[in-house]
Amino acid sequence: MKTFSLIKKLAVITLMLTFTSGCKSVMKLKYGMKEPQAETPERLISFLEKYKFPADDIYLFSDSASYYQALRNPVFRKNLLSHMNFDRNGLLLLRDTAQCQWSGYDVVKALHPDSSYNSLPGLHLDQILPHIQPVGRDLTRDSLIKKPDFTVIVTWGKFIGEYNYRLFVLSGAVRENKAARIRLIFLNIDMQESWNLTKQQKISVR
Repeated sequence: MKTFSLIKKLAVITLMLTFTSGCKSVMKLKYGMKEPQAETPERLISFLEKYKFPADDIYLFSDSASYYQALRNPVFRKNLLSHMNFDRNGLLLLRDTAQCQWSGYDVVKALHPDSSYNSLPGLHLDQILPHIQPVGRDLTRDSLIKKPDFTVIVTWGKFIGEYNYRLFVLSGAVRENKAARIRLIFLNIDMQESWNLTKQQKISVR
């Protein structure tokens, strides 16, 4: 129980790190931010369709153990509700920390397989891929995802409402990049009903 409580506190702190109390009010009123709820794949797809967000390349954590394991990783937590770029070897590319967490369109658009990038320790792509699964995707339709030059993982949540547009816009950057083969993963961080979490295990925003 203590473990889940600690993870909950860390996740909430991370989710709210960039928002002052005044900004949280704006988030709730303007963008429809809500208390995190246990979701289903069907409700998530309906949400995406409602706001005309991309419904392809959507992934979920396979189970609650995988979900909480990711939240324990400080590098993953730091990149919640943002994006992470990995090279073909699964190394996390270093981002410009002076830039806003939402920035990244130009970076993703300019990714090139012949360019050199600095990497960041603490999180490898292999720590994520085995623990997530696609939603409504035919895995045989595209061989490109097997050997990409880069993998871009964008973490999003239904509970932040329309604010997700700042995250889903990166699909445009991937389309505009004609030089690199990019695997795009929109990784949802909402809790799932199928995990049957107890009240103490659920994450809340206060």
